[in-house]
Amino acid sequence: MHIVLSILALVGAAICLYITVKCFMLHSQIEAFHASSLRYLEEIQEVNKELDEAEENLQALNHAIELTNKIAVKIKTFLDKFSF
Repeated sequence: MHIVLSILALVGAAICLYITVKCFMLHSQIEAFHASSLRYLEEIQEVNKELDEAEENLQALNHAIELTNKIAVKIKTFLDKFSF
């Protein structure tokens, strides 16, 4: 009977060891995934910052175009006064 219990205890210990090793392996994979996710998050934040800057530049360009169009209308109006 002691032999059977000893074998069962060894099998149980082996199963526990196997589960522990698998948990450590899974933990290291989770850490690697987390590090990778952080890198991607940093890249996404960088791209978002660049997009924000591009949007600001586009707004400034649109404003410059509006001003240029207003000036063009004023020049055309002025030139129309002198046309025959």
